[in-house]
Amino acid sequence: MRKTILRALIAAAAALGAVAVLAPNTRAGRTLRHEGTKLAKVVRFVRGRAKGVAYRLAGRAPDPTVADDVLADRVRSSLGRLEKRLDMPRAHIMVEDHVVFLHGDVPSKADATALEHAVQTTSGVRGVEMYLHVGLPAGSTRPSTGRAQAQAAASPALRQLLGAAHDAGAAAGQERPAIRAVLVTFADRIPGDERAQLLGHLPADVRELAAPPQRHGERAARLRTITELVAATANEGGMDVAHAEAIIEAVLGNLRQLVPEEAADVAAVLPIELRRFWTSAVPT
Repeated sequence: MRKTILRALIAAAAALGAVAVLAPNTRAGRTLRHEGTKLAKVVRFVRGRAKGVAYRLAGRAPDPTVADDVLADRVRSSLGRLEKRLDMPRAHIMVEDHVVFLHGDVPSKADATALEHAVQTTSGVRGVEMYLHVGLPAGSTRPSTGRAQAQAAASPALRQLLGAAHDAGAAAGQERPAIRAVLVTFADRIPGDERAQLLGHLPADVRELAAPPQRHGERAARLRTITELVAATANEGGMDVAHAEAIIEAVLGNLRQLVPEEAADVAAVLPIELRRFWTSAVPT
């Protein structure tokens, strides 16, 4: 039945095209050419849907060996319908060596679990690192509402970091995601014991932003250079690369001021290039 409909659509499109070719400059020819173009789009749509149905009925799975950028698009497509159904803001997705990094705000832990499951079951994904933050007020469907309320109740340390990120170039309303990207990326580079010591000196709302991700499967290689730190932070936080280094320096400079008793110990466990960056970062 589906093949019969498709063949009929193709025949109709061909007939319209033939008439349009025979009378290209007449009003009827232009109208038929326009209708033929629309019908051709319908044919392509029906053909694509038919292939998709046949693909699923055959029990086939997408190629798991695709490049990271293709896999990222596949994950975004997989999550798009779920995010719409759950009425949640879109998660930011980055893929490195088939390991998927998830960043963003979600209304509940159940929503975070649903996103995690959807990513894990996507063909080609070898690992998942979740940096999802459960921070939206109950019943709210607007992330901006959650950010405004969270900022109003922020600790002095978090307000200091928010101001530093804003002054360094973070867009209005994006200061918190920028801070989260910097803290998570940087803290994840520090060995576990020292990271725990560092976070232990911070108030709960800052500590929450710097919490390490939940990991499943393989993990990405650790950062060793400033270039790698800037690239990873910009990608994970959805930042403008032009401002990323300035934001990182401002946040880390203020973080160093907030934990003076841990500054030297943190420096001791970093690769030399990141150590110099940490010790010389100038707070805004």
